[in-house]
Amino acid sequence: MLKTTFLAFGLLVPCAMSDAATTFTIPTPAPCTALADDVKVETVTITASDRTEIKADYWAAKGDERAPAALLIHDAGSDRKSMTELAERLSKSGFAVLVPDLRGHGESIARPEDAFAKLEDKDAKAKAWAFATRDIDAASRWLRAQKTIHSANLNLFGVGAGCALAVRHGAGDENTRSLTLIAPEAEMLGFHVAEDLLDLDGVPTFIIASKEGKKGAEALADGVHKTLGSKPFITVEVLKAKENKELMDDRRLISTVTKPLKDVAFPQRGGR
Repeated sequence: MLKTTFLAFGLLVPCAMSDAATTFTIPTPAPCTALADDVKVETVTITASDRTEIKADYWAAKGDERAPAALLIHDAGSDRKSMTELAERLSKSGFAVLVPDLRGHGESIARPEDAFAKLEDKDAKAKAWAFATRDIDAASRWLRAQKTIHSANLNLFGVGAGCALAVRHGAGDENTRSLTLIAPEAEMLGFHVAEDLLDLDGVPTFIIASKEGKKGAEALADGVHKTLGSKPFITVEVLKAKENKELMDDRRLISTVTKPLKDVAFPQRGGR
């Protein structure tokens, strides 16, 4: 009923679904690389349900208590290195952080012809991005398998088209505690974020927008809330960046992203 109602907003078309079953492998730990302030990152290999191997950077949880998990999803055509600064800050804030190179990106390019950047056809790009849902499923399962992670406290972060993958996964994963979407759009590479957001009713969702993307972000949030007719759960924060492509370099981005997660991912008592 909700999805039928949402047709009025002109945001709904069929989109590809991911496989439910996902397997993963944990390789022999790679040497940790020392970063600023003694932050250490380990490179791991994760295998998706179709046996595609993806590389990822992992910041392990600190301390003896189980930590909330943070899964960072880069934009289409980008790679995991673009998320390093945010990952480091989240790690220092108490999260266990995983940042994968999605298939066809970074170190997860099996063959040169598989590189996402070489795809020129719009449909081919949409198909490739749909298959990346398997990578997110695998990454999520890998995170939850770590003994130092709270398996029911998954926090998803997406940038650009990565927002579509984050929302799609969050809509089907009951362990999702929050979503942070940087420069999302209602339609992205065959995905329809608005439709998937309907299934996330009640899950704290934070949209970070540029001045360019302000109207679109607010329209997206308002459309979802109006359709559901429930208490708003999507918050829109507009930064000084004029365009979406400038958001990752905005000085306020890191603090804007991490601040609202303090009470969401680290509740004093109770919680979703």
